Amino acid sequence: MTEQNIHRAWGPEPRYPTVASIERSTASEMIAIAGPCSVESKKQIEEIARVVADAGCKYFRGGTFRAGTYPPAAFGLVRHLRDYMAEAAVKHGLKTVMEVFDVRQIEDSPADVLQVGARRMQDYVLLNELSKQKRPVILKRHMGSTLAEFLGAAEYLVRGGKRNVWLMERGSSTHMTHVRWDLSVSVIAMLKQTTGLPVLVDASHGSGRRDLVLPLTLAGIAAGADGYMVETHLQPERSLSDAEQAYPLKDYPALHAEVLALWQFYKPKRRRTV
Repeated sequence: MTEQNIHRAWGPEPRYPTVASIERSTASEMIAIAGPCSVESKKQIEEIARVVADAGCKYFRGGTFRAGTYPPAAFGLVRHLRDYMAEAAVKHGLKTVMEVFDVRQIEDSPADVLQVGARRMQDYVLLNELSKQKRPVILKRHMGSTLAEFLGAAEYLVRGGKRNVWLMERGSSTHMTHVRWDLSVSVIAMLKQTTGLPVLVDASHGSGRRDLVLPLTLAGIAAGADGYMVETHLQPERSLSDAEQAYPLKDYPALHAEVLALWQFYKPKRRRTV
């Protein structure tokens, strides 16, 4: 098997079905997800929710589980912060996106959309349990995985009949030094040709630089992405985590408007290949 021919050499060919419910929504509406890397306080999350909702965003993300490349001072789920996020989302008519790190968190999570982080892309026990969920699941590509490996992980979610799976490109670990991670626009284009699943671009993690978030989000949309995820903060330089990639909240409405305009321009040209 080569990366040019991602069909596996063993067993039946995988099938990646068109998602009927998502097809109907993305036909007229772009998937927009925004919020802080970390939920820090009730006041912070309330203000961010208000701004992103007023801008037209429908999905609200925020980290309430303390983890990272290196062990944080306080590790684990911070329940009162999760409650703050859920309350702010309800108040402003937003749906929540929260990451799950362990199968034990699935049923306990109040999130409308569950997210599998890049580092857990190949946690097959977690994927099997999530395949039974009625809620949408976002699967992020691991920064070192190939396209075939990413599709293999997605197959764990869809093989049991699950249809509401969203695939997210968030960059690779490469020899490049000007970015933390290097967004792969080609992955987005290939996913659109290979699957019928919605594809999202995460230029925040896909670069690690706030000055590249807008242009790379636009590049992902032009490549065929059905929507985007952006990390935003009232005072980006003071963000509790990932400060370098946090997008200024005051500039978020303009970003959303520009990305939406490009998505609408390409909308008549879009077509599914499966």
